[in-house]
Amino acid sequence: MSVAGDMALPARAALRSATRAAHLRLHAHPTLAALAAGTIAAPQYSRLLGRLYGFHLPFERALIEAALGHGVDLRIGARAHLLTRDLLDLGASGESIARLPMAEAPALSEPGEWLGALYVREGSSLGAAFLAAALDPLLGAGCARGRRFFSGGETEDWRLCCAALEAGAARGLLPAMIHGAQASFHALEHWLADHE
Repeated sequence: MSVAGDMALPARAALRSATRAAHLRLHAHPTLAALAAGTIAAPQYSRLLGRLYGFHLPFERALIEAALGHGVDLRIGARAHLLTRDLLDLGASGESIARLPMAEAPALSEPGEWLGALYVREGSSLGAAFLAAALDPLLGAGCARGRRFFSGGETEDWRLCCAALEAGAARGLLPAMIHGAQASFHALEHWLADHE
């Protein structure tokens, strides 16, 4: 479906449609597929958390800077620190976490692009509860340690995100939002591809 055709849809539906292929590719990523299947091994899981930390920390910082510097209606709850706690739970040292490689945040400049990036970030955190449950074989049922990042985002954060997306679409920002979401997915795919 074209961007022009998507404009008749609510912003969230248009973004979902435009990023569906990337979303499916990420689900097929070998490490994420093992996580979802509940078959991920401890060393593989620790490496994945380190790679996610290296992506989410600069991504989160860039979103916060965009909110402050570009007048974008972004309400960012900090989540990268949850990856730090999970890594520490799994035996990593603070020094080893500080040495983890960091990704470059996607090169986004327009307010709409940052709204699209926010959609990716909040949508992934909201959907992560399924992955948290799949960690039971590795971490033990009912144990929060080691899975805080995957325990899911706040429903209120997602509601605020959706409201910001619809407001942005009403201001004609949907094409830029789609570009920002696609660029964010591409950046994450590229970063995780290096993980393997």
